Amino acid sequence: MKRYLSKSRFKLGLECPTKLYYTNKKEYANQKKGDDFLEALAQGGFQVEELARLEYDGGILIEENAWDYDLLVEKTNELLKQENVIIYEPAFLFNNCFIRVDILVKQGNLVELIEVKAKSINSNDEFSILGKKGGLRSEWKAYLFDIAFQEYVMQKAFPNWTIKAFLLLIDKSKTATVEGLNQKFKITSNSNKRTGIIVEKGITKDDIGESILAKIPVDSIISNIKTGISKYDESYSFNCQVSQGC
Repeated sequence: MKRYLSKSRFKLGLECPTKLYYTNKKEYANQKKGDDFLEALAQGGFQVEELARLEYDGGILIEENAWDYDLLVEKTNELLKQENVIIYEPAFLFNNCFIRVDILVKQGNLVELIEVKAKSINSNDEFSILGKKGGLRSEWKAYLFDIAFQEYVMQKAFPNWTIKAFLLLIDKSKTATVEGLNQKFKITSNSNKRTGIIVEKGITKDDIGESILAKIPVDSIISNIKTGISKYDESYSFNCQVSQGC
């Protein structure tokens, strides 16, 4: 079975290149998958993802078998024939590199790549991601390399696109204007949905009140990452990692 360099494998390779070889081998199972605490964090991320989809309502979710990469890309490409469209979890493939994007907003050849994270940020703090000396804060490196990889694959797949990349995060400077907002997105262990979240029936964008999310543009940061100005560590660059998989 052909193995692709997906977002998750790309991030594993950033931690340690050797991990790329051992992924999906039963005798070297990823212990993180059985970690209850990490699973809880993932579930919280899914809640934020559903909230984000409401803010970008009218989108179309690609729900096909997560392991059928060719079908996922086919369904995505069919939707991309529309001049204007919002897609949740579209799939892109370039050579051996495969990604799924949280939210994509297409208006002609102008495309927004939106990565949704449960991580919080104070949108009033201009030094939240880049420090006062201009360096990328360590806690954001994995997220930004993730987006850089997504943008790389999308641009290779559609060279005529102008892509704008964003992080969509919980904004600590904002207060929810609707009580019990989290209860509108209940986690379930019995759901057949990929996210394992049940959204309150009939909920609309108007029901969630004022946005508690911050949309952070990251184009300049990922540009520096791809050109080698900003490295994940002193010995391993973005282009080196991608060349091994793509």
